[in-house]
Amino acid sequence: MIRNRPIVSLLKNWAAIPIFASVLTGYLHAAPLRVLAIGDSMTEEYAFELTFSAPDSDPDNANVRNWPELFRIFRPTDLDMGAYRTGIPYGDLRTLGHRYNFGIPGTTTTNWTNLINGAWEDDPLGPLYSVTKNAIEEEIFNTPVVVIMLGANDLKQEYNDIFNNTEDPAFFDNIITRINFIHSWVRAIRGVKPPKVVVCTVPDVGATPQISNIYNVPEKKVTTRAKIAAFNQKIIAWAASKQNPPVVARLDLLTDRVFDQVPFQINGTVFTLSGSNENSPTQVFCKDGFHASTVAQAYIANEVIASLNTAMGTTIPKFSDREILKNLLGLNPDQPYLTWISSAGLPSSGMDADPDGDGLPNLVEYLLGTSPGNYSNPFAGSFSPGASLSWKPDAVGLRFGDLIAEESNDLVAWTTVPAERTSVATDGTVSVVPPTERKSFVRLKAVAKP
Repeated sequence: MIRNRPIVSLLKNWAAIPIFASVLTGYLHAAPLRVLAIGDSMTEEYAFELTFSAPDSDPDNANVRNWPELFRIFRPTDLDMGAYRTGIPYGDLRTLGHRYNFGIPGTTTTNWTNLINGAWEDDPLGPLYSVTKNAIEEEIFNTPVVVIMLGANDLKQEYNDIFNNTEDPAFFDNIITRINFIHSWVRAIRGVKPPKVVVCTVPDVGATPQISNIYNVPEKKVTTRAKIAAFNQKIIAWAASKQNPPVVARLDLLTDRVFDQVPFQINGTVFTLSGSNENSPTQVFCKDGFHASTVAQAYIANEVIASLNTAMGTTIPKFSDREILKNLLGLNPDQPYLTWISSAGLPSSGMDADPDGDGLPNLVEYLLGTSPGNYSNPFAGSFSPGASLSWKPDAVGLRFGDLIAEESNDLVAWTTVPAERTSVATDGTVSVVPPTERKSFVRLKAVAKP
């Protein structure tokens, strides 16, 4: 696969030189990696979760996808979750979908331990526990790796008590005990040749609009988040303590990003958390305000892929941000730049163009926050021993791309200015100093984020 992204550069006292880079990525492998999943509604195919996955205007067809669906659609030669059934139901707790996908909506770690133990009294799912357990035990012999993605419903059910600090003191530890039990069962099924296992941390459901709109006392939000973060650290510590440790997929990093990145954005494309019953591609959560939308599921998929690579020694490519925007969401990954250049009255001017003739290509101007239609001087100072050059990037522009300072002795060979000669002030101003022993040239290279 060949992916192209624009690179343009600015040379101090010289004209801009456009550069385009093509990066060849890929790898060779014998067959798709078979993956079995144990999970809840985040894992069951969204095609069968129409109450939140279908837009109000078309309630019979989902317009968001989750991680097993993304694997099938966008990584079919890398990952295999089994044949995709659309006709006769399986006859167990699954509906339809992938053969190796045991995502059962609404289930908690308690449901899964009951399933394994055959304890189904007073459990509405219980009558199908036995047949579901048998199906899993059969399919594990066909799959070298199992992903366990559970716990979000445990947190959701008890969130009121967690938020108000009235949860059972053993609540979080009990979840880990049950995850440990499920992990041990999965490994024991195949006897002396157990599958590799990926265990996921638990997303902080307090980041979802459905929960945060109700539980919104600032001080309690802070303490609740801290408790759930500590719980996830305990999962990581538990995994590391095992004789044959599972690989941990850090799903909690996604909800950390929802909490901390305001606004939530990918390469300058800004997302809302929720708000539209049409499941807009620029929403992080589905119309119910709880389930992860396609964009969030793409990052879940990336965490799972990274963990599968660690567990199995594979090199399956994760979804790049530009791939997420373009292929998964149907958006133009260059839209932030296009909006900016259009607002300057130059809608057809490319990233490497220099319409004002100041030696700064448009992409450099965008990242510096200068005008593409008026002459600008981006540098202050000089690049000679004992001096420095400074510039102040635009924070919004830097969402879209990176400015890289490069130096050269002969204007032919260019290298990145080392970090030890680069500093960033508290206001964002970047300064670089030259080598102490010689004069040299410096340029800024602007690169759109991958």
